[in-house]
Parts: sequence; C-alpha cells; structure tokens
Amino acid sequence: MNRHRLGRRGVLRGLSATAAASFATGVRAAGTIQMISHRYPALEYYAEKMRTAIPGVTVNTQLMPIDKALELATIALSSKSDSPDIVYASDTSVQTFVRNGWFRPLDDLWAKYRSEFKLDDFPDSVLKTYTIGGHLYVMPHTINTMMFFYRKDLLDAAGKAPPTSFVEYRDLAKSFNSPLRAGAVSCLKPVDAAINEAHWYLNALGDGWFDSDWKPVFNDARGVQAIEMMQQIARYAQPSFTTAANDECTIAYQQDTGVMGLQWATRAKAMDDPQKSRVVGKIDWEAPPQGHARVSSDGYAISAFSKQDPDTLFRIIATSAGPSSMRGAAGLLIPPRRSLLDDPDLKQANRFYPAALASLQTGQAAPALPEFYAVGEFITRRILQAVTGEMPVKAALDTAANETTAFLKGHGYYQ
Repeated sequence: MNRHRLGRRGVLRGLSATAAASFATGVRAAGTIQMISHRYPALEYYAEKMRTAIPGVTVNTQLMPIDKALELATIALSSKSDSPDIVYASDTSVQTFVRNGWFRPLDDLWAKYRSEFKLDDFPDSVLKTYTIGGHLYVMPHTINTMMFFYRKDLLDAAGKAPPTSFVEYRDLAKSFNSPLRAGAVSCLKPVDAAINEAHWYLNALGDGWFDSDWKPVFNDARGVQAIEMMQQIARYAQPSFTTAANDECTIAYQQDTGVMGLQWATRAKAMDDPQKSRVVGKIDWEAPPQGHARVSSDGYAISAFSKQDPDTLFRIIATSAGPSSMRGAAGLLIPPRRSLLDDPDLKQANRFYPAALASLQTGQAAPALPEFYAVGEFITRRILQAVTGEMPVKAALDTAANETTAFLKGHGYYQ
C-alpha cells in the first residue's frame, strides 16, 4: 500500500470533507461512534450489522477503498485522535498498527464476553493471525482466498478443461483472446491489486518475496521467470489492466469482457447476481493453478485512543461477527467460525464453497512484515514496468530489490 506514505493532502482530497474533518481532527457528533473500513460486499453487510447492533447507539460507518481507509486511519491514529473508535484491520495492516500502539488489546473483553458471543467458535488458526506478543487485537470477520475464475460455458464448448499450470493458463488465454473478450483478466493496479497477483506468481513459480532475514529474493532467477510468465499472460489481458483493481476486474467478468483469471472468493457470489451480471451460471471456480495464491482475513479492532466505552465498542463488533450475522453473510465470504465452515446447508447454497475451501488449502498468506505494503509501493510499480516492457524484467526487479533493501535498512533491519 505505501498507504502509510501517500501524503495527508492527497488522501484528504479523495475523501468527503465531512469524513476528512471527522477522522483527521477528531470532531464528531455527540455520542456517535465512528467506524472506518475498507469496502466490499461482505464488509458493507457487516457495517449495516454494526449500525443496528445496539438500539439507541449511533454508529457512523464510513467505507471506502482499502488504500484510503488505511491511510485515513493512519492519519488519525498517528496523531492520537480519539476518532475513529472502530478500525478495519487486515492480516497485513495489523502488524503496523499494533507495533505503533494504535490498537487496544481485546483479551479482557474477549474473556468477559466469550460465552455470550460464542467466541470459542473461532478457530485458533484464525485468531493466531491477530495475536501479537501474546495479545489478541482484532475480531475476525472474514477469511478470504483468491480463486481461479473461468467461463465454464466457453471452456466446455471448446472441449477444454480449466488450467492446472501457468503454461496451460497462458495457452488457454491466448486461444480465447479476441476483440470481444480478453483471454485473461488481470488486476495490476498498484498497490494492493498488483501485490495480490504478483504474490501468486512469485510464490508458485518463484521463491516468494523474502528470505528468513527479510532480504529480497523476488529478483532471483526464479523470480525473474515468474514475472516473465506474468508478462506473457498479460498480453491477453483486458484493456487498462494496469489500472484495474478488484472492482474493475469483477465488472470485467460480470460484463462478459474476460474469460479467466485470479480473483477473491468474496467476489464469486456477484457473478450470479442477475441485476449486475450478464454471465449468471456461466462462471465456475477452481483452486489457482499450482497453488500459492494469496489467502487473507480481515476484521475490526478498537482504537487505543477512543474515549468511548470499550464494552460498547466490543459488543458492536461482536454482534456483527455473531453466528447469526455471519450465517447471513456466508454467501459473500468464507465465515471464520467452525460451526459455519462445516455447515452442509451453507456448502449447498454457495456453489463457490468447494473451490474456496480447496484454494484455502493450497494458499499462502502475505509476508508477516509490518512494512510489506510500504515496500510494495515501489515493488509493484517496478513489476508493472517489467510487465509493460518499460524496463527489462531482471533490471526492474533488481531495482525494486535495491529500493526495498534501502528502505528496510533505514527501518532497522539487517543490523
């Protein structure tokens, strides 16, 4: 993201005056609880649950693209503003926010409300993501995984099976590419979307992002080959793929302008929405070829600087993540509760579940490096230069590795 370094003026320019004033200065309507969050269908659902969680308590939920949400939260929390109160967190952003002392530990509240909200239903593997230094900081709301979306009707008509390797993916994308629809749907807008796609290539075909000492390995011989494969497949991508993020790629599938590619499981249900999609029932899903695509999770934390009653804030978050609430959202995400993951009715009602569960088994989380999205700012831009031919692949990755090393060294690594 270098979401934390995009600049206060640029961020506030992209937000409403009300939102900017509220979060950046701490000004709020009396008694109103402020929540700031990333936006996608599942999180929009949970925002509504927060708004109605406690009768008589007003929760102002402001949702926006992930880069703006995290940047705005950073502006407010770095100045120790008492607004926002409830803050969106992901498996990557939590590292930075906790390290900076911006989140309140939830251990006491978790123990207090364990029985009421059936908190033992959360798997330990999910809670581990948000447990740092022995303390839990975030209540999980989603598990997400990237799946391989493809037009089953088109592949069936051509007598083709979905790809099981990148070579097959490349060759199928080439065979289906036409002026009518792109053979591949690629999401390479820096920073988040490009990181998601590069993560798959670098981990499935390369040695990942870093070694055990956080030194870059994405520019080694296997990393170069991985991005060269990305470059080859991008030849068959939809127009403007370099500025496409999740929303744009979801629309490409829905509007029948792309055949196959990587996308989050949370976008699968939208393929069958007759109000938005022209391909209802025509798209299917598999675990991404050769595995190692990104898995992620997100949820909500309490600001360390909030002056609101922490019990009230916790109850709002816990109500939105309760069993009945998550059951209602199960068509929009993979619910991080044991009871729902094993529910046969949910598996039957959501035809993407088998592929999502298979993708989880072969997926890989992003590096647990607090500065990962900060260095991702220039890594993804160099990858984009390589994919578009602006720079040779090896030169672009070497440049990104040098920039990454200098940045991390300046932040106390490699001593």
